Amino acid sequence: MPKITIVFASQDGQTASIARQIALHLVNYSIEVEVINLAAGPPDGAVLDESDVVVVAAAIRYGHPLATAERFLSCNAARLVQMPLVMLSINLTARKPDKRSYETSVYLRKWVQRHKLAPVLTASIAGKLDYPNYRWFDRVMIQLIMRMTEGPTDPTTCIEFTDWQQVNDLADEIATLV
Repeated sequence: MPKITIVFASQDGQTASIARQIALHLVNYSIEVEVINLAAGPPDGAVLDESDVVVVAAAIRYGHPLATAERFLSCNAARLVQMPLVMLSINLTARKPDKRSYETSVYLRKWVQRHKLAPVLTASIAGKLDYPNYRWFDRVMIQLIMRMTEGPTDPTTCIEFTDWQQVNDLADEIATLV
């Protein structure tokens, strides 16, 4: 049975939800899926070596992928260039459909280029805006960014921007890689 490993770095839980949805969808293809939260520690090399495809999903905060995802890619670059790799950037900029591709997502493009990787599939996926649950500093900073990008700034706003059809379509594409 083919195996796909999904590793993720999630700040507020939306990236974790996206990773789990991709895994649930892939199971429909009779694919073994292992989902690993990088906050609990990176997988050992054997897990990656046993995988036919590795998916890395990382939340973006203030324009940068979470540090756990950065460390994972840096430490495993030599392995990852030898196998099909999928990189998914979870961010609020992707709430705009025209900001979801490698060509149009600055965050995704810089992330891939910084690690000198050649993923076979990339995408930016919209996350969740949840002002009431952010710490004061994060709320103010995200409101500032939203103001600059013409997004919602009301501090009571909680909106899930994730396009779940996009997530399922990506899972379908990932399934074709094994």
